[in-house]
Amino acid sequence: MINLLPPEEKQKLFLRKKEKLAAILGIVAVVFLICLILILSSIKFYVSAEVDYQKTALQQTKQENQTLDAVNLDNIIQKYNGVLTQLDSFYKKEIHFSRVLKNISDIPTPKDLRFTNFSLNRDPASGTTHVMVAGVSGTRDELLFFKNNIGTDKQIINPYFSPESWISPKNANFSLTFEIHENEEK
Repeated sequence: MINLLPPEEKQKLFLRKKEKLAAILGIVAVVFLICLILILSSIKFYVSAEVDYQKTALQQTKQENQTLDAVNLDNIIQKYNGVLTQLDSFYKKEIHFSRVLKNISDIPTPKDLRFTNFSLNRDPASGTTHVMVAGVSGTRDELLFFKNNIGTDKQIINPYFSPESWISPKNANFSLTFEIHENEEK
């Protein structure tokens, strides 16, 4: 088929085709956006209705569980939780007296050295047990031997003998303080 139209008419027809195509694409885009808005709106209404239903179901369940037995059980559970918290706190502050005694008894001591007083104090924040030992040594040399043996023990930290411990050459009364860290006790 031969097109005998002048070029201006051909140009006008071509522009009309483009306008129609643009109008069709515009209408399709608008229809798509309207459909998308409708779909998203229906999803929103469905989700909000579902949320409202779940809220009412939750309120009903709460009301059903607020019976006297449930309230009593809740009170009992809270009471025992408090007791367990107190027990946990007590056990964290506990001093392992037998471990401290084992550490001291493992140190070689002269036969004339005797302990007369023993006290423990535990710092739960740092996990350190402070130990104070008092006693009597037959001679100052035996006390010096005991001091050297304490210095070689890895579990005893910062041993300190009071200056009064070294005054008497015989029947020397001594006072010793040291620390034992919790992680080194175990």
